[in-house]
Amino acid sequence: MHLGLVTYNLAPEWDLDKIIEVCEATGHEAVELRTTHAHGVEPNLTEQQRHDVRRRFESSNVVLLGLGSTCEYHSPDFVELAAQKLSTMEFIDLAQDVGAQGVKVRPNNLPEDVPVQQTLRQIGESLQEAGEHAESRGIKIWLEIHGQGTCQFPHPKTIMDHVQSPAVSLCWNCNPTDVVDGSIRDNFALVMDRIGLVHIHDLYDDYPYAELIALLKSINYDGYCMSETPTSEDPERVMHYYAALWREMTR
Repeated sequence: MHLGLVTYNLAPEWDLDKIIEVCEATGHEAVELRTTHAHGVEPNLTEQQRHDVRRRFESSNVVLLGLGSTCEYHSPDFVELAAQKLSTMEFIDLAQDVGAQGVKVRPNNLPEDVPVQQTLRQIGESLQEAGEHAESRGIKIWLEIHGQGTCQFPHPKTIMDHVQSPAVSLCWNCNPTDVVDGSIRDNFALVMDRIGLVHIHDLYDDYPYAELIALLKSINYDGYCMSETPTSEDPERVMHYYAALWREMTR
């Protein structure tokens, strides 16, 4: 398994050079660039700017793993849903151009007055469309287990039951709702064959990280676990300690 960084909390104000410099210095092997952050890697980049981003990462020791979009497919409004799908396609094309491996998307809510199973099906069918486009570009789609209601098991499994594209997998997000009687084993088992990415948070908190690591090893997971640890006034120092603890817990 490999450790990476999500820019969400520790690096929202860093440009690409700063992100790469600190990741290299602290042992974070990859980065997920969350949209709206100072790095500026967005669908409005020109062809030359996209080439420059690709070149910058290819000349470093840091993998541009993914683009952290906020695309979501739960809205019952057809116009809004269409806009979210279009945005997803734009991020997929951007990922191909800048050399990222994939795009993170999310469910975010269960709208009132809409049957839950109808919303879950809509999310899954939208993911299937995104997956077909991603396949044609050689890009992955990671659905973060996220959102009010949508992060509750077995909903992530139900969503993925509507997705056939091999380009689409889940991003395990280490939510408190994963845990039943102190363990994540049962919920992990529901989706373990669809996990393609992992987001991790503070490794000292009450979440059963030791069990998660053991379960990931049991399925021979050799992908990335991306740190989304909370904001700090001294993020580089935190990243040094985080990587050291991660190495100890996973060795």
